[in-house]
Amino acid sequence: MTSKSFSSKGLLGDSMRRNLWALVLSGVGFFLSLLLPALMTAQRALENRAEWLANLTQAGVEQNWQQAMNTVAATLGGENPFVKAAFLVMAVVCGVALFAYLHNRQKVDFYHSLPISRTRLFANNFLTGIVCTLLTYFIMLAITLACVYAMGCGEAVRWGEIGGAVLCNLIIFLLVYALTVLTTIVCGNTVITLLLLVWVLFSPALVRMLYNGLMDRFYVTYTGAGGTDAWTTAFMLSPVLQYFDLEGIMHRGYDGITGMGQNGSALGLLLAYLAAAVIVTVLAAYLFRHRRSERAGTALAFLPIRLPLKVYMCLVMGVSFGIVFNLIAGGFWFWPGLVIGTVLFHWIIEIIYAFDFRAIFAKPLHLLAILVVLVAGMLAMQFDVTGFDTWLPDRDDLTAVDIYSGSGEPALTDPSNIDAVYRLMEIGVQTVQEEDTDGDGSLSYTQVTVRCQMGSRTAARQYMLPETEEVDALLDQIEQSEEYKRTKWALFSFDASGDEHQPMITVNVETADGISFVELRQTSQITQVIDTLREEALAGTQESKPVMSLELYYLGNDGSREEYYGLVGVTEANTRTLALIEQMTGLTPVTIRAEDVDRMWIEYLVPLGQDASEWQTVEVTDPADMQALLDNAFSDSLTGLDGYRYANRENYTVDLYVEMETGEQRHLCYLQPDWPYEIVDKYRPDGVSDSTPERGMAATAEAAS
Repeated sequence: MTSKSFSSKGLLGDSMRRNLWALVLSGVGFFLSLLLPALMTAQRALENRAEWLANLTQAGVEQNWQQAMNTVAATLGGENPFVKAAFLVMAVVCGVALFAYLHNRQKVDFYHSLPISRTRLFANNFLTGIVCTLLTYFIMLAITLACVYAMGCGEAVRWGEIGGAVLCNLIIFLLVYALTVLTTIVCGNTVITLLLLVWVLFSPALVRMLYNGLMDRFYVTYTGAGGTDAWTTAFMLSPVLQYFDLEGIMHRGYDGITGMGQNGSALGLLLAYLAAAVIVTVLAAYLFRHRRSERAGTALAFLPIRLPLKVYMCLVMGVSFGIVFNLIAGGFWFWPGLVIGTVLFHWIIEIIYAFDFRAIFAKPLHLLAILVVLVAGMLAMQFDVTGFDTWLPDRDDLTAVDIYSGSGEPALTDPSNIDAVYRLMEIGVQTVQEEDTDGDGSLSYTQVTVRCQMGSRTAARQYMLPETEEVDALLDQIEQSEEYKRTKWALFSFDASGDEHQPMITVNVETADGISFVELRQTSQITQVIDTLREEALAGTQESKPVMSLELYYLGNDGSREEYYGLVGVTEANTRTLALIEQMTGLTPVTIRAEDVDRMWIEYLVPLGQDASEWQTVEVTDPADMQALLDNAFSDSLTGLDGYRYANRENYTVDLYVEMETGEQRHLCYLQPDWPYEIVDKYRPDGVSDSTPERGMAATAEAAS
């Protein structure tokens, strides 16, 4: 007959009584991270409201009150970093403390002599940590919500956000807690447990970043635009890092069209974390049942994992040292760093395994084998054994392509665009094979990122393409196609009808006296401007100088700017749009004349010798030259617009500036065909022409150095 003390209910209750410290720690943690911040922000909102009522209009009071309620809601929802920190602390502390007896031989003998199975003992200890944490969390959450309602701030209680935050907190806590328990069981020493836990939680993210660093170092065509970027993937591989990037069941992402931050669902990721937590828990229970009692006090309780763990750590840290040395002192030091990091961590791990400094020279064959494998892998990447840089897909396998885009699925499916992109890839591969991207001075180059969709697989490459007539024609063909404009330009994805969002446009025009702007908030006017500009953009087939910019926004319920959507350019060729905007706003582009300019100068990067150069400034004072430089120029405030390729100033190592009579300085930019070679050459202090071949990639290399 089983006594009450050893029944499931009695055992759990007894365990919680013996671990009251966990309840107290959890209660204090959630009081400081949840209840106290909510009370403080709510009280501040109430105090400020009294001041707003005395000094602001009703609309101003409502707007400020809504912002204050958003702040209170953030403390209750998934944006509260203090609650996240409390959950992580409790996961680590409870996970280690409740299983730390495994590291003491006397305690192991005592616990394992109790008339209870290993499985029930594991379940009891595991549940104790969960109950101690979650019980106080839910109690403190209930008290917090009651206080918020009692203070008259019920608007801040948004049940959807709170529910998402609770779900996110529970899943991340369970995963980190399960990983902590697993490492505690695997190790025979508490200090080693904590060190291994740090490695388990963060090394996958480190490996992802090292992969990106190695690919970038050895492959000239590598780009992180083949899918989720390196930082995003690294965060996902580390639940601790990802946790602070989540807002409940939402996370911050980037829209493929605008590049602006957009909220996206993280439910799939959280479900994956939950599945991982279940798997880790099952593995921990299995190892707990089979763990030998006599392994208490050793570094690792399971001898078979010693070698794989050492190999993994040595490989990762060897590459880490190599990349750090490379960043500090240059490419040569990558290889010494590789060896130093591997050897150093092999010594450290052997000392930890044996708890003896004399083990520093143990297992020399292991060290030699690890070095051979690591160096061989790096050499294989350096000599591109896999053919990464020269890879070309089968043209018939391509279902969609893209250029310049760093996220989202490739959007261009028209056969003519696919053919053009494929030809760019062929030119890029040919350039790599000829090793011309290192620069023999014969051509200037432009960097193009190409993304390909082949069924369910996506691949990306980054090429330095020579600025030849064929390359320019291919890029113009793609960028001026209707498909490209409709799928890539923010102009065509902006909801100007107001069906889903309330739109707004800010019209910006640069004049000799500064920037003039007018806001358009009437949906009918916005729709008319956007529709007219879309028609003209689709009808135009050649690039034209931008003369005006339109900032696209969506408004919140209170009429404030809630979401910036993108920047759209209006060019000299968009005559109907310019006339319409002038009719609505009175704004019209102003031609800057030489007499409006107080000072104009050109900055040149002048080579001084091998691996040495300096910037030199030359004043332009001739009125005719000043006007010629102004004719096709536009301010850098108009760069970054859709559909325009600007002159790559790094290829020419030249910057042009003007200072208006108002004292405002502007950096002059040009479309690629309009770069003022003749005048720039006229004032060049080193006497080397921009239009001559030797000013191409050689100049870019000098600028980079």
